[in-house]
Amino acid sequence: MAEELKTYYDFADNNYDFLMAAYKNGLVGNAMGTMAQETCEKYLKHLIDEYVILGDSADNAKKTEILRTHNLTKLSKYISSHLPEVNLDRPSLNLVNGLYFTTRYPGDESIMVEKDDLDEYIDAVKKCKNAVDEFIRSKKE
Repeated sequence: MAEELKTYYDFADNNYDFLMAAYKNGLVGNAMGTMAQETCEKYLKHLIDEYVILGDSADNAKKTEILRTHNLTKLSKYISSHLPEVNLDRPSLNLVNGLYFTTRYPGDESIMVEKDDLDEYIDAVKKCKNAVDEFIRSKKE
């Protein structure tokens, strides 16, 4: 029976496992760039959803709004302001930010993911996951 996906973290880990399996099998494709951004996005949204506790309705409205974005820069800035102890590698996140759009659709901004690009994207995803996991572990101690 398949594991039930309940949180942003569960969905992020599901993406992560699939992305890593494809990468280890030597696959290279634009969908992997998209998945790199989506995976980081879900890990970051997990932190916001589960660990940013706010008191008033205006702050909660902003939290709801930020959970709707795909922009990793916005998500990481929000985390930095509310959970400063999270050690995110923002340059790595900036590298994969926007891949959701540039690797999915044709146009002036579209790109073709190549092996060298993918190596960097995978590194960025690993750094994001490690930072999130480290924060979660620190909260359990």
